Amino acid sequence: MSNSNENIFDELKNKVTGDIYTDKIRRYMHSTDGSIFRVEPACIVYPKSTDDVVEIVKFANKYQISIHSRGAGSGLCGAAIGRGIVIDFCKYMNNMLGYEKISDTEGTFTCEPGYKYGELEAFLKGSSMWFPAAPSSGEYATFGGMYGTNAGGGYSVKYGNVADYIVDAEVVFHDGHIDTFSNIAKTDIGKLSPELKELYDVLNNNQHVINGSYPPIKCNVCGYELRDAVYENSLKLHKLFGGSEGTLGIITKLTFRVIRKKPYNALVIAYFDNKTNSSKAAQVGLKFEPAGIEIMDKSLLNLAVTHEPSLEGRIPTDVDNILMFEFEGDSVEEVSKYCQDTVKEITEKNYASKTFTAVSEEEKASYWAVRKAAVPILYLLKGKKKILALVEDAAVPTDKLVEYFDGLYEIFTRHKVDFVSYGHIAKGLLHNRPLLDLKDPYDINLLKILADEVFELVNRLNGTISGEHGDGRIRSCYINKQYNTELYSLFLRVKSILDPDGLFNPEIKVVSDPAQMTKHLRYGADYGVSDKALNKQLVWEEDFILEAEKCHGCSKCTTVTNATRMCPVYKALRDEAAAPKAKANILRGLLSNVIDSEAMYQEAFQYVINHCVNCGSCSKECPSKVNIPKLALEAKSRYAKKFGVSMDAKLVTNFEMAGRITHKLSPVVSALMAPKFMRNILKITTGLSSNRKFVKFASKSLYERVNQTEGNGEKVVMFFAGCYASYIKPEIGESTINVLKKLGYKVVTPAQHCCGIPHLSKGLAKDTRNQIKKNLKEWGSLIDQVDYIVSACSSCTLSLTKEWLYYQNDEITQKIRDKTIFIMDLVEKHIDKVEVLEQNMSLGYHIPCHIKLLKNPSSTQNVLKKLKGIKVDDLKSGCCGMAGSWGMSAKNYDLSIKIGKPMVDKLMASQCSAGITECPTCSMQMEHLGSKEVMHPIEVVDKCIK
Repeated sequence: MSNSNENIFDELKNKVTGDIYTDKIRRYMHSTDGSIFRVEPACIVYPKSTDDVVEIVKFANKYQISIHSRGAGSGLCGAAIGRGIVIDFCKYMNNMLGYEKISDTEGTFTCEPGYKYGELEAFLKGSSMWFPAAPSSGEYATFGGMYGTNAGGGYSVKYGNVADYIVDAEVVFHDGHIDTFSNIAKTDIGKLSPELKELYDVLNNNQHVINGSYPPIKCNVCGYELRDAVYENSLKLHKLFGGSEGTLGIITKLTFRVIRKKPYNALVIAYFDNKTNSSKAAQVGLKFEPAGIEIMDKSLLNLAVTHEPSLEGRIPTDVDNILMFEFEGDSVEEVSKYCQDTVKEITEKNYASKTFTAVSEEEKASYWAVRKAAVPILYLLKGKKKILALVEDAAVPTDKLVEYFDGLYEIFTRHKVDFVSYGHIAKGLLHNRPLLDLKDPYDINLLKILADEVFELVNRLNGTISGEHGDGRIRSCYINKQYNTELYSLFLRVKSILDPDGLFNPEIKVVSDPAQMTKHLRYGADYGVSDKALNKQLVWEEDFILEAEKCHGCSKCTTVTNATRMCPVYKALRDEAAAPKAKANILRGLLSNVIDSEAMYQEAFQYVINHCVNCGSCSKECPSKVNIPKLALEAKSRYAKKFGVSMDAKLVTNFEMAGRITHKLSPVVSALMAPKFMRNILKITTGLSSNRKFVKFASKSLYERVNQTEGNGEKVVMFFAGCYASYIKPEIGESTINVLKKLGYKVVTPAQHCCGIPHLSKGLAKDTRNQIKKNLKEWGSLIDQVDYIVSACSSCTLSLTKEWLYYQNDEITQKIRDKTIFIMDLVEKHIDKVEVLEQNMSLGYHIPCHIKLLKNPSSTQNVLKKLKGIKVDDLKSGCCGMAGSWGMSAKNYDLSIKIGKPMVDKLMASQCSAGITECPTCSMQMEHLGSKEVMHPIEVVDKCIK
């Protein structure tokens, strides 16, 4: 829909309480998901209630606009995108609405469609209950999306798919009326609405077709699940809507079962020389009802080791494949017997060349770590060809696995296409991922050729083309081929009854366009890209364009639990614009000229970019290792060069100068700024938050407390103190120097300036370069004379070891990078060689985001464990919310507090007498929100070593 039609959405804005967007930036952000496709919608709505959804449906009916329900956008098949109205449930309709314990072995929970599996997992932690039908993306997948695709996973061979656990759901039908599965099921057939009565009659009269037309395989989400919809003279829509991918109605509330998890489990890991033997071994394992059996094929194993040398020795490359059998039970003896019986039989029959059994948590964790490390490597492969979701969801009866493997290898080898294969062999489902370049017309042509041939193979083996991921745009064209004409006709009839105008995700399920998978590609043969108009401000040793294109849309960056640190801003807002992937998306749109270059300076674009606070967590945790923070810094720098920055940004970038000039007057200034009305004036004039106490400088700076050279050790270190330890809390700098002297170092503390992080985070590229140059001028030849450059600030260390090279990548900055070490890393190298004095301290440790980005993020905890009498409670929390100077701004204050409060609440609820962290601004937030003392770990070390 063109922009000229935007005015019709003003009508909708007056009827819903949620958010509505029609701008180009939002539409582009929602034009992709985890698939290879891109379709730009006309409008995005973040509804707040079922009533909002009703209004959307009525509006869509009035103007005949399609509707596309969207969860996390992690789907691999392109079912969450479309040309009409995209309804994103993640921002507001994401709540757990209730939990009910039914018995010791069963319970139910009710949630909105945007509620994520990871949240349920956190909610159930510590109980014996679980939801077993979780996909590998479960941590960030929503229950609406999981139910919409009828997702499965590694445990579904035993426990089934998501739709097997549905108890009830609230649905908005095509005409806007609301009903529930339970109400429909208990309503007499004669009293159903005309359309539901028609649906019942159609299904009831065709039971012979329905019951005899599905392939003999348990995991099948291809088409619609019509079986069991008619049951004991009632209409049950539970399974029909599960896997319907938003094509029959809009789910606004769901109730699922949870069950008791077996308390014990164990693994059998077996190596095989061929797939015939591993397939037979899987049949053996199935006799003992495993929770799951996973396979890693040589295609995956070899590729993983080739591209990640650290896995060498942990992953064998001289085997054809590996199976991992997982057994569970009510006792160690029970699961051990399953393992022993499986190993005994597959060994006696000479199926496996080698086996291992893992019963302890440590053993299991080590094997799962290998499995979990191998697959993400696939997203890091360099070169034009990338792994694709194309034929990754097919499944065949387990007794046909050998033929399936042979057929796959024949197809890919004949077409000279590299691929990897892994997956859930227990249910005959393999994730086969070819490597193709979708900018190359030849490879684009291969999409349909490969998909057609794999479908013919799967169909010949009585399998299904879609086992747990859904049909979407990739596989909808095969539904009419997988099923006979009678059943496919019933699918069309069901669709026409429940969606007579074809407005619910109309291009999914009932479209049999054989070329659909080659249309609306994210890249494609006509994709063009250039970064000339960007006028880059940073140094890009890597390719800027390729960096933006590395994001494949998996949506892991939208995790909202503490399973990941990223993204603190998204976790607080749950807005697509705050997600790291949104930055890559809109920059890709800019580079490909789909988004006009002038859009970079518009509010909608900057809103997305400015929601990156440079914590860096996503660059560490992203499966594709996309450097989103650097991409965002480039965009910020371009904007700042043209328009400058706000007053509050200017002030915080001059923090060092203020400390240097005014620290002697600090007692007077601090007293003057203590009253809230004075800070309110400051807020009005500068934009700094009046809710935070005025930053008080120490009246005597670090440089007035220590000599430029201290100690007389043979090895020499240069101490880079940073602004905080220089002017606000010089005691940290003193403790650092004391510890270095105790470790036998000569310490030189030269004249120095701010590391530049405040400047670069505001997009002030020129000022950042000036900070680097000023420091280099002060240090001169000292850099060559010292063994280490030491910092006690996590952010300063990150700046010197990584971010300086974004602005000046040459021999001198590379030398600084190589010589710089975080103080706790250096202490860890010596802690076993020094005398430790016993203390009595209980500390709550918060690990800063920037520490996680350094070479050795565990050094602090490793050191503290070796200090006598020091008890450390890892808060295992998220970001503090300060994000350097970002949280000082009045406009960011509320969000900063929302992000940081859970961490400080943990500290305050603990038995710890004090908090401990390596980051200055984390410390400031902890002191602001809590009442406990906050220390730097080096201060503790100073007290504990002689």
